[in-house]
Amino acid sequence: MADQRAAVVVFNPAAGRRGAHEALRAVTTRLDGKIAAVLETSLAGGFDLRLRDAIRDVVSTGTRPKVIGVGGDGTLSIALNALADPSAVTMAVVPVGSGNDFAAALGVATVDKAIDAIERGTSRLVDFGVVNGRRFANCVGIGLDAEIGALSARMRRRGFPPGPSYYAAALVGLFMVKQVGIALRSADKTIRREDGVMVTIGNGPEYGGGFKGAPGALLDDGLLDVNVFSDVQGLFRRLALMQRIRAGLHVGQSNVDTFRTATLEIDVDREVAMHVDGEIASVRHASIAIVPNGMRAIAP
Repeated sequence: MADQRAAVVVFNPAAGRRGAHEALRAVTTRLDGKIAAVLETSLAGGFDLRLRDAIRDVVSTGTRPKVIGVGGDGTLSIALNALADPSAVTMAVVPVGSGNDFAAALGVATVDKAIDAIERGTSRLVDFGVVNGRRFANCVGIGLDAEIGALSARMRRRGFPPGPSYYAAALVGLFMVKQVGIALRSADKTIRREDGVMVTIGNGPEYGGGFKGAPGALLDDGLLDVNVFSDVQGLFRRLALMQRIRAGLHVGQSNVDTFRTATLEIDVDREVAMHVDGEIASVRHASIAIVPNGMRAIAP
């Protein structure tokens, strides 16, 4: 009989203003007897090896491993990138981070609902993306979008409430808009915008804790939803655009190009910020592709 200890729990102790510890207690209490290992996330060397060793131990019992991320989108992203083969495990997310947009796309709204789904074992195949060799589950943002994400993260580190932090940072971002030339190429489309400000690439429909940046995106359609934003002049027009993005009503606006694609190349005239499921980097070129049905995720 296969060993029932199939779950490897990966948690971020800083997620949700330390709410991860309370969520971890709930997970370990309710899943007692099913957990093979509990690992703390780290971007430092060694985490990927520890995760792969724990998964290998589960596989040796003849059981398919479950990797349970206790945290936000960033926690799941760290785990996803540490895996040798995402298709060989079943992923689950227990949402306690500042942004839980991938969990929301799966229909997992609370810690209790996440654990309920894990106990039932219901799952579905979903896509993930790859940008410059890094995997992402939910979204990528390039330009102003990522600069706002970085500012939001700094605000949270200073004690600003997680929920409103992205919105407050977006308001500040209205005054820091800097146009940049952006060129995009997909299999059937080429776009060049001299007055570009940001590009959002969504596997899931939301980012930033509820901003509907890619409102039509589906996790299992084998495509990425791309939105290219050109600048609009004037504080009130920019504020109106931000409100439309929050509500998912920006698609079809004259300054927004929207399309779907499985692959995408982006070149920017100068180095700009990029976020990958909330992790901040900087780029001038991004090569992006979808991996259809690349992972199995637990969902209600």
